[in-house]
Amino acid sequence: MSERTVRTRAEAASNGSPPATDVAVDPRRFGLELNAAVEEHLDEATLDRAHRRIQRKALIVAGWYLASYFVVLLAGSWWIGIIACVSLGVSMAAVGFNIQHDANHNALFRTRGTKRLSAPNRAVGWSMYALGGSAAQWIKGHVHVHHSSTNVVGKDDDIELAPFARLAPQQTRYPWHRGQHLYLWALYCFTAGSIMVADVVGIVSQSIAGDRHGKRPSVADYTVLFATKAAFVVAMVVVPLLLHPWWIVLLGIGLTLAVTGLLLGVVFQLAHAVEQADFRTSDERLECTWHEWQVRSTVDFCHGKGPVARLVTWYTGGLNYQTEHHLFPRVPHTAYPHITDVVRAVCARYEIPHQVQLTLRAAVASHYRHLRRLGQA
Repeated sequence: MSERTVRTRAEAASNGSPPATDVAVDPRRFGLELNAAVEEHLDEATLDRAHRRIQRKALIVAGWYLASYFVVLLAGSWWIGIIACVSLGVSMAAVGFNIQHDANHNALFRTRGTKRLSAPNRAVGWSMYALGGSAAQWIKGHVHVHHSSTNVVGKDDDIELAPFARLAPQQTRYPWHRGQHLYLWALYCFTAGSIMVADVVGIVSQSIAGDRHGKRPSVADYTVLFATKAAFVVAMVVVPLLLHPWWIVLLGIGLTLAVTGLLLGVVFQLAHAVEQADFRTSDERLECTWHEWQVRSTVDFCHGKGPVARLVTWYTGGLNYQTEHHLFPRVPHTAYPHITDVVRAVCARYEIPHQVQLTLRAAVASHYRHLRRLGQA
């Protein structure tokens, strides 16, 4: 891998001196320098504050979820029921963004250097079951595959929506993809339901072919999966049926899952399936380091301290700082705004584009144009 020549101007600009001369840097050192810079910036006090904030936030989101569920059960009119179902759907997505996501990344509680999922994080990570999903399957698919093979066609399931959509230029285009920029938003409403079904399909396929390590699920794995699925069905279907007519329960379930799915589906795509992100196939040789590929295949969105940006950051669990998350998944998301300038500065030194969509609207528009372009060409 050849060296890059970069020009450093930040220090010169700050003191009015002439621009610095060109200096050569080894691209292979990008990850080392990035890790060192962030580690120096994130002192113990800052990390402790970030963990306390995320833990308080987890309690708020969990309370919101439980309160919404009980209002759904006790709703005495149609308009209260609709509001409660929407609130439940929004809070379910919030649990996914803010609680299970960080916990299953080993980031909700301090781990003091260990890479193994700690007991407190594992326990809270089971909140994935409150969404009808499987924590074990999510870790296998998201933590172990998506993060190691981001935007790699043939490996990253997060960009595989065939035959319904084409999210990467290396994927096959079908005639109906010409309208994917219009119809895919409605299909996102099925994201939550598809995750529930994919868990079962995944464990069955792993029983036949094994997972990426060749390991097959045990009887205990099957027991946990189906017991938690059954518990979710009892809570979301059986209990409401004891209190409300079946058709009202059916409509409520549909509305709740549609809201959850739409939020999950859209937020999942805004950082990777957009115009600025890079894609490659699993057969292509990676021409850069893993750290550099994470930056090139990821686009942040809606940074800032305005009310909309702050709300997006709070609700999505910092997933609008997706580059920082992919580089440092075991750092609590409440610390991402503190390290983004450090990440950007190191990227600039190595001439690696740290890309940010300035607003939520810009990110949604970029995803829309990305879908339209891939559907028509």
